[in-house]
Amino acid sequence: MVPFFPSFLRKTQQQIKMESDYSWMVPIEFMVGCLDHGEVQACSICRIQDELREPKSDAYVPKLVSVGPLHRGATRHLVMMEEPKWRYLKNFLERQGSPEENVSLGSRLINCGADILKLDTVICASYGGDLELETHELSKIMIVDGCFLLELLLRLDDYMSLRQEERSSKYANDPFFETEKKVASVLNDITMMENQIPFVVLKKLFRKVYRDGSKMENDHRVANLVSRAFGYPAGPLQNNSGTAHILHLMHSSTVEHGHQIQTGARPACQELKQCATRLLAAGISIIPAVGNCNCNCNRNGSFVDKFDFDIRFNTKDAVLEIPPLRIKESTEVRWRNLIAWEQSRIRIRCKYTSYALFFRGLICCKHDIGWLEKKGMIVNESNMSKEELLTMFRSISKGVEHMDSSYSELCVTLNEHRVKRVTQVFHGFTTITWHNCRRMFEVIMFYWSNWYHILISEHIPTVWKFMGVVAAIVLLVLTIMQTYYSARSSG
Repeated sequence: MVPFFPSFLRKTQQQIKMESDYSWMVPIEFMVGCLDHGEVQACSICRIQDELREPKSDAYVPKLVSVGPLHRGATRHLVMMEEPKWRYLKNFLERQGSPEENVSLGSRLINCGADILKLDTVICASYGGDLELETHELSKIMIVDGCFLLELLLRLDDYMSLRQEERSSKYANDPFFETEKKVASVLNDITMMENQIPFVVLKKLFRKVYRDGSKMENDHRVANLVSRAFGYPAGPLQNNSGTAHILHLMHSSTVEHGHQIQTGARPACQELKQCATRLLAAGISIIPAVGNCNCNCNRNGSFVDKFDFDIRFNTKDAVLEIPPLRIKESTEVRWRNLIAWEQSRIRIRCKYTSYALFFRGLICCKHDIGWLEKKGMIVNESNMSKEELLTMFRSISKGVEHMDSSYSELCVTLNEHRVKRVTQVFHGFTTITWHNCRRMFEVIMFYWSNWYHILISEHIPTVWKFMGVVAAIVLLVLTIMQTYYSARSSG
């Protein structure tokens, strides 16, 4: 007997079957629908390529706090900070946006949940559309991490306005503001490319507490908060919508305003063929330039990483002006992640990549670093040794595939520059000879150090094996001596 089903029920089952058959199409629909979205950039938060990650993988992994789904709960330290993030969420939603407004925490939480759930499509598109997370779980992550970031930025704004003793007393029990080192570590984590959430989520949550009559795309309050936190100027650059996340905003704040679209993209290469010593031998003077400091260094200078790209060469006087590069504890992580962002996009300028390639050509050994430090072009404010700095400059551009033409003409001019006076020729010859000798010595010591570590770690891992090797060498020497004297006596 065939069971009887009403026609509307049969239709519903048919629809359910069709939906299940085409469920794999949903991520594609997300991506296509968000390609021209004014507030979202598709695939803007993604895993970093292995070629970029290989030289220093821990530069892309958060140490203290995770944001978004990619590193959630990856380590014990990140799990430990989940509870403080929930407290930040509670504190943010309890803020009074305006004196006349009196909204309960529960009501705000429900409203945030409803609004973020509506952004499910654009959130998935930001992560490439292939997140293996249920919709409600992803929305929960966005609410918790979004409110945490906003509360963190608001507290940081207040933290920067206080004197040292006031900071210590007011934020003594705050796990993210206990020390300046903790603050710097948190700021480092929230600027990593894989540790982001869509900027539209932050704007939506902020408007739930601090209501504003303007349109969503014209609301620049969160962008200004981020700019103040990292010491960047708030101004015309926030007038364009479509900011993907915090790292994107940092890039937009430091690369020329209004010139984000890259023209003349080219394969990455080391354009500068002359290191600092060779440039000096060619009669070029290298001096520190007075940079255009656009950052609010007086307010939060200890947390600001300044990259001044304005490198100039005066052909008439043969003077190369390089703005000082300040190396802080956070500089390498910030620089590597900004390069990773440039390498993940097509239509932006690769200014940080070209800058890294310029320094890679400028520095070929520790002597170059020492000279640039002495003259003030490199200001080492971290605990990095010259060996570590050299490794950073050599590897920071490793794996990059494209760059822009920021320094192309400059490098061609520097490469072709030749000395004109006989005295300079003689001085240049002696300088280059001495430079090559020291560089050769560095190479020999580098390989000797590597061989020594391999010998100790792989062939002589214990004291007993070491004693055995020494005994074998002594026995070999004695055998050779015995053979020698036996042959001599018999002769």
